[in-house]
Amino acid sequence: MKQEKLFEEFRIPSYEEWKKEAEALLKGAPFDKKMTTKTPEGIVLQPIYNREDVKSEPSLPGEGDYVRGIDAGGYKAKPWAISQEMYAALPSEFNAKILDALNKGQTSVELVLDERTCAGLDADSDSALKVGKNGMSASVAADIAQALKGVAVDCVDINVFAGAASPAIAAMLYSSFEGKKFSGGFYFDPVSALAANGELPMSIDCALNRMFALADYNAKNQPKMGAIGVNTLPYSCSGASAVEELGAGFATAVFYIRAMLERGMQIDEVAPLVRFRLSLGSNFFTEISKIRAARSVWSKIIGEFGGNAESRKMRISARTTRFNKTVFDPYVNMLRATTEAFSGVIGGVESMTVAPFDEVVRRPDDFSMRIARNTQIVLQEECNLCDVIDPAGGSFFVESLTSEIAEKTWAFFAEIEAKGGIVKALEDGFIQDKVSATSDGRKKLYDTRRSVVVGTNSYANLIEKPLEKPACRCAEVAKERAQSVSSLRKNVDFDLSGKSGAEAMSAMICAVSKGASVQAVCEKLCVCGGKKAEVRKLDIHRAVEHFEALRRASAEFKAKTGSAPKIFLATMGPLVQHKARADFIRGFFEVGGFDVVYPKGFADAESAAKAFSESGAKYAVICSTDATYPELVPQVARALKSAKPDSTVLLAGVPAPEFEASYKEAGMDGSISIKSNNYETLKSFLGALGVI
Repeated sequence: MKQEKLFEEFRIPSYEEWKKEAEALLKGAPFDKKMTTKTPEGIVLQPIYNREDVKSEPSLPGEGDYVRGIDAGGYKAKPWAISQEMYAALPSEFNAKILDALNKGQTSVELVLDERTCAGLDADSDSALKVGKNGMSASVAADIAQALKGVAVDCVDINVFAGAASPAIAAMLYSSFEGKKFSGGFYFDPVSALAANGELPMSIDCALNRMFALADYNAKNQPKMGAIGVNTLPYSCSGASAVEELGAGFATAVFYIRAMLERGMQIDEVAPLVRFRLSLGSNFFTEISKIRAARSVWSKIIGEFGGNAESRKMRISARTTRFNKTVFDPYVNMLRATTEAFSGVIGGVESMTVAPFDEVVRRPDDFSMRIARNTQIVLQEECNLCDVIDPAGGSFFVESLTSEIAEKTWAFFAEIEAKGGIVKALEDGFIQDKVSATSDGRKKLYDTRRSVVVGTNSYANLIEKPLEKPACRCAEVAKERAQSVSSLRKNVDFDLSGKSGAEAMSAMICAVSKGASVQAVCEKLCVCGGKKAEVRKLDIHRAVEHFEALRRASAEFKAKTGSAPKIFLATMGPLVQHKARADFIRGFFEVGGFDVVYPKGFADAESAAKAFSESGAKYAVICSTDATYPELVPQVARALKSAKPDSTVLLAGVPAPEFEASYKEAGMDGSISIKSNNYETLKSFLGALGVI
């Protein structure tokens, strides 16, 4: 059969030819300003990419620097693990939820312990930390056994987040399921906890000794079960760029590797035990490229340590970020999490957690947890994303962006190393300052609405009903846990002094099997002394929570006074004349909770002034077109001011320079346009009205 080449008559234009045509269409506007975009990573995105933009040929999947994945078969060989949090305070509650989830498509167990347990305290100890806060309470081995009762623990990954109590919880897991071989990992990351909280309940050296006990034991007895966690979420949730997130994460991992090597382990024992927990944000292509770049940088780092090919494989678990999630219009969070999960799959993570849409409002319910889990199942089963290996591979844009992120990540990692390593960089405030500067840049974009967060800084839904929050069961849970622990805990005589590494871990397993509690084990572990670690903590926040604060203040003002703060639109002329700007102004103020008075349109200044006087609003915005403003604004502004002398009269749009003086003379106090800072304007107006 003859093979015909289609479109041979069409010549392929060069980039220079395309750019020339594009510049002609821009009619004098700067090409770089209109057609390129600078990311928080300092990368300038081009409008079009060619083969020449790919600096080197990427390796094959499962080979080289693993940029295209650590397995040659991709997800066809092994689909990513669906790992979801259970949001359960009690072991029995966790067990019921995890069994149900595993029967409905989840393929991995994610065990997140509460704050009290992570601090190494029993549920009935005297502490300000609340039982069941942000996780499951576990104080004795029986709690772990109950939580995982009926789970085939040797057939699914078990990912445990137990903070400083990780060795004690590991001992309970191994004691409860003696003889089982585990996969997954303990995400023990004291440095990230230090960055997030500003302090640790122990010295860094003590934390590293705890890590060594778990790592040395796992290397010898549970080689598929990670023991060293690198959690980059605190950085991303503080507004860090992808480069800063990865750079800080790699510096943390290197800090741990050196500490384990100093304690006698080998690189090919340590590296396979490292588990990364990366964030998945809303910038789709950046997140894809971040994951691909991370694998190549990690391969290079472990190669510098002399690690073998298997050790150079990066194990990545990813979680959709809290940074861009919102309290208002919360169902949009489902859509955000879906695109984030999609980027994680295309990037090639080994395990993923999709956060429920309501986690920033309340403890997620069964519905939101089911939707989050099914998001991943749909991607696997209905979108068939396991059928293509590295689908982004070969894209000129993605390959170029991956290379740039990798280069900048290596440079930032090297900069941290030059500062003395991750702990020294945190102590000096270097990393906090870097992340803060990036976060400030992001905030400006949100404040001016150049970055849109649907439902919060744009497209507000003022008639939405807030999600209902269930009554707190704190007292009930605390009482039940205290009674359970006091009945199960045993006073076990054991000694960890002089023991380290696997030997110490074996002693812990023996102790917890006899009934020793988390607190008893952790107290025995903390004998190394030293000053408790302290640094300036990261500013962890959500991107637009400051907009949410304005909206809440307006709602409280309405509840107290019976009326929301108002703004009046002096819509001049027919709909076609005023609609575009009136719609913009309405959207501008509704995100601050304003009641926008939006009339059908006025034929003259007097009728507009009369309606303004009757509206009860202090602020009025004249809405029409640039062509009509020279004639309209002076007469309308005077009429509005005459009707309400203490009012503020604004113009929708930027006034022409040649007319601005006459507008001000007539009574115009200012203008609002796409160049206005939305947040600062709303804050100022609400302050003047006594709302905040």
